[in-house]
Amino acid sequence: MTVRRVAAAESLQSVVSGFTERRGHFRTMSPVRPLPARPVQILEIYLAECYRVRKADADFSPSPSAVVVGPMTHPSVELGFFGEIETFTVHFRPTGLSRLFGVPMETLADEAAHVSDVLGASGRDLVDKVRMAQSFARRVEIAEDWVGGLLSSARDASAIDHVAVLLAAQFGRADVQSLARRADLSPRQLQRRFAHEVGVAPKHYARLCRMAGVISARDASPGRTMTDLAHDFGFADQAHLTREFRSLSGRNPLDFFRASSAVPETTQDVRFVQAQTRVWR
Repeated sequence: MTVRRVAAAESLQSVVSGFTERRGHFRTMSPVRPLPARPVQILEIYLAECYRVRKADADFSPSPSAVVVGPMTHPSVELGFFGEIETFTVHFRPTGLSRLFGVPMETLADEAAHVSDVLGASGRDLVDKVRMAQSFARRVEIAEDWVGGLLSSARDASAIDHVAVLLAAQFGRADVQSLARRADLSPRQLQRRFAHEVGVAPKHYARLCRMAGVISARDASPGRTMTDLAHDFGFADQAHLTREFRSLSGRNPLDFFRASSAVPETTQDVRFVQAQTRVWR
């Protein structure tokens, strides 16, 4: 699988972090790739074959052709790939969907809903234009124009936006109660508003961000040990990290990384000619 990615334009960074293209060809059904619980919010458009998705003990079935995916609070999904794979993905900031569309994010937790059901005509318009485009660069341009048009009527950033961004940036290691005090919110206000605007409770979101950081760090440096990762991401020891892995991925760390690497990816950060300074963050 070849992955290309680019950061969103600076003017859009408050709601969208970047865009990704994935391409691959599978003559037979690929090995199963587990999806851990994770904090991401994405809009994914399938330009060829859809991913195959399996929940619990059910059989694999094709994903909808264009989906909005909310944060996953627990491990419940496995992916398979067959045929020609080509996707275009918009990666939202923690409160991006809430700010742009007023989506009650608790309804999207653990869900992959068809774009039309969540974003209506605006989402359908984006999907149609992206599918007509002939290059990744042109699709990014279309998506940025779409986000820019929405941003002019988006709600302003709130205290919840700042708390969520800090938790994500620090891989969940910021103290939630301290952040609530700095945002002048009571614990109950923080809990209610965070779930509504991000999709999960703040403490669980912090766990998801920390696990995402561990996985990203291990993918970037496969030789790193679990002890090393446990230390860097604030776990008491390797045993605590292993327990968290089982809770949030359904597997122990070695089994998870072995399964995840069964479909290898080659990733390229892209700098388009018209955006020389953009890098993925």
